[in-house]
Amino acid sequence: MPAAAGLRVLADRRSFRFGSAIDFQNINDPIAAEIYIDNVNSITPRNELKWSATEKRPGVFSFGSADRMVAFARKNNMRVYGHTLIWYRVPGWVSDITDAKTIQATMNRHIKQVVTRYKNSIDAWDVVNEPLEYDAPDLRDCVFRRLLGDEYIRMSFDMAHQANPGATLVLNETHLEKKSDVFEQKRARILKIVEDLVAKKTPINAVGLQAHFRPGLDRIDPEGMGRFCAALKDMGVGVFITELDASCHFLNRDKAFTPASYADIFSEVITVAAEHGDLKGVTVWGMSEKYGAPDEKATDPAAACTKRVNLYDENNAPRSAVDGIRRAIEAM
Repeated sequence: MPAAAGLRVLADRRSFRFGSAIDFQNINDPIAAEIYIDNVNSITPRNELKWSATEKRPGVFSFGSADRMVAFARKNNMRVYGHTLIWYRVPGWVSDITDAKTIQATMNRHIKQVVTRYKNSIDAWDVVNEPLEYDAPDLRDCVFRRLLGDEYIRMSFDMAHQANPGATLVLNETHLEKKSDVFEQKRARILKIVEDLVAKKTPINAVGLQAHFRPGLDRIDPEGMGRFCAALKDMGVGVFITELDASCHFLNRDKAFTPASYADIFSEVITVAAEHGDLKGVTVWGMSEKYGAPDEKATDPAAACTKRVNLYDENNAPRSAVDGIRRAIEAM
């Protein structure tokens, strides 16, 4: 069995939500499942709640895999974070819709069916995921925005709130914790979106910072991220760290980086959010690299890994990231 890191005990003692993305096959693997049970009090189904999994055909819903993951969480006294309701990656039949009335009705049906089904099981949702372009501060061109304009974001939150008034509703976005002029512009754009939503009394509770890091390419921006989290807090909006992990395929750009450096990355992003914002929880994007898909760009044989770095390596041994997370939670 893997060495016990015991992060769950620490998180529970602090009454802090600490979770991980999980894949369906993980709940059927005794060793993989034990890693989750030992370390997290919340899970995020990685793919099973996405539109492409729950409504592949118009009005035909499928929840078998998601139901089993929710049952796994219930059995092990874990919370469930829902990912995701409205995202630009949708089945082709959704992208093919050409009029506003139909897309609005389709959104409402989808959100109502999914959120209502899990009203007593899922207490937080990524309502809108990645509304901005990946490396630009512009609103993304997607079928929802093409037909409904920028108002699709507000509509999505209103629909989710109507389906479950008690759920925590989140706007999830990339690169909000990183240093560059473009990423500073992304933070400003998200703040403007949130400000407008709050002014319209839209039920938005938090912004999700995905926190996918690329060591050797990305740098954390403690000052910019801190100002961003503080500005959200001033508006009464919290933050989640939603998809924390690190890639290894840019490591050759930073010769000073070592496997121990992952502890600093994971610790710093959590600490900045906790010190400056209203941090609602942290989710890492997986537990063990042993069960992850190979990173297609990780071609350097001297790299520290060949997959996205999580808390355990290929041998299910704890990485330094575990110590970094423990340090950050203990400091709260």
